[in-house]
Amino acid sequence: MLSCPRLTNFSRNLASVAKYQSRKRRALMYMPGDDLRKISKASTLDLDLAVLDCEDAVAMNNKTAARDVICEALQKLDFGRTERGIRVNSVSSGIFESDISCFLNNPCQPDIYMIPKVDTPDECVHINEVVSKISPDPVPIIFQTESAIGLINLHEIIKTFCASSHIIPVAIVFGADDYVSDINGLRDDINAVVYARQKIVTHARAYNLQPIDRVHIEFKDLESLQLESYQGFGFGFTGKQCIHPSQVPIIQEAFSPSASQVEYARSLINSFNENQAAGKGAFTFRGKMIDRPTLLQAQNIVDMYKEYP
Repeated sequence: MLSCPRLTNFSRNLASVAKYQSRKRRALMYMPGDDLRKISKASTLDLDLAVLDCEDAVAMNNKTAARDVICEALQKLDFGRTERGIRVNSVSSGIFESDISCFLNNPCQPDIYMIPKVDTPDECVHINEVVSKISPDPVPIIFQTESAIGLINLHEIIKTFCASSHIIPVAIVFGADDYVSDINGLRDDINAVVYARQKIVTHARAYNLQPIDRVHIEFKDLESLQLESYQGFGFGFTGKQCIHPSQVPIIQEAFSPSASQVEYARSLINSFNENQAAGKGAFTFRGKMIDRPTLLQAQNIVDMYKEYP
């Protein structure tokens, strides 16, 4: 696994950096930044991450009001265990600088920032330059891959963020709707996004970042949400975006190991250790041939369970 070289350049305590990268984000729910009533419900949802949205959920003529509401929410509301995020507008929108300046100068900071539509390494450099002029400390971010060119440039984007002085990349979010539109695909055809989902997972895992899967826009169809969530978990995603409170418990359950998975993993690990002590490498366990890669998969399940007992 690769590590971000920028970590060695940070003056802040490395333990605080690890905190951002290890925090679990199974359900990431967007809340319109101009609606304080909806934002106030975040603490009632047992939600991993609430993203106060100043981008797609807010009309262009209401951006200033949304900034004010988001700052007020951070000052007045108790989010409980829920991590607080802000999604600013993209560099290409022309108002990124206004957003980030407003929020970074606010006395009450979110736990993390989210930057959409990151397409090129040059944008990463620009983001770092803007942040460095405002914040004395590095800022944790989640960035979104939402276009064909963004997917092609993903490796260089990650490396550029990792080498930045004032950015801590934490997770990659797949913006599937913009991506499908960009490639002239059909959103209802799951095959249109298989390549993109797998590439995002692979790159995120290589750099110890969290890959977060697409939104399930049919928010009333909870059965298909559950199926897609379990599929995403199987792909290697750590979480999923959502847009409605009813989606939160389904997603967070799907991205947590089940009791049967944990039992199987623990039993496999015990059997592996017994066979190792007996001088055996590969062995049979419950009808399957087992070797070290399978052991590592089982250990991943056990480690996740420790996070969600």
